Amino acid sequence: MGTEYQSMGKAELDGRKLKIHQALVAGIERQAATDLGQLDLVALAVAIDAALGGDGVMPGEEVDEGKTPAELNAANDI
Repeated sequence: MGTEYQSMGKAELDGRKLKIHQALVAGIERQAATDLGQLDLVALAVAIDAALGGDGVMPGEEVDEGKTPAELNAANDI
């Protein structure tokens, strides 16, 4: 699959749609390489979420907020 887009007198892909397109292409190609036989739509949704600036965390995975114990200390709260 290529990531090229041919305009045929129609609206161009805007930045958001292009990011979605690129995430779908990459995700489908990645899944095709594993030869699962069917698409993992949740994985594609997470890939799109990550491409659009989301956390990109699969359901059930632990979310890392990137805070150290010192940053979680109540004494540091303002």
